[in-house]
Amino acid sequence: MQWVGSACVLTASTGLGFYKAERLRKRVETLRSIHAGLQLLDTEIAFSATPLPRAMARVSRTCTPPGAALFEEVARALEARPDAGAGAHWEAAVLRRCQDLALQSVDAEVLVQFGRTLGLSDREDQRKHIRLASERLAVQERQAAREAAERVRMWRSLGILGGAAVVVLLM
Repeated sequence: MQWVGSACVLTASTGLGFYKAERLRKRVETLRSIHAGLQLLDTEIAFSATPLPRAMARVSRTCTPPGAALFEEVARALEARPDAGAGAHWEAAVLRRCQDLALQSVDAEVLVQFGRTLGLSDREDQRKHIRLASERLAVQERQAAREAAERVRMWRSLGILGGAAVVVLLM
């Protein structure tokens, strides 16, 4: 019976360590995807002169997951309720998907600030806001990649070794 309990403790702590490591990795992937999506949105607005709801839909089809889900949700919301404003839909989507996308509060703040300017200005001003948000996301992405490189192995090892230490203490 003691061996079964020890195996459960070790499995749970190892799973927790791997979960934390995966969240770090997913954050980098998400930031990279949203950053690419913003660049696609900039292109849609600048060269195609596409209206925002259609541009968001195109970006959601072109962008890689997991960021595509954010653009898709905003596109759907804009089509369903265009009167609410693009910024409100963007902010709601970011806050709703923040946990699923493994974003930290700093990342969400960059995206929410961008959303406050979305759809409120002319094409050139909108492009400036997109580029600013894109640059800020690039900084966050580099920091997240550096953090993931430093901490993924640590979390995995900590999960395994922490579980092993608890097992040893309980025996």
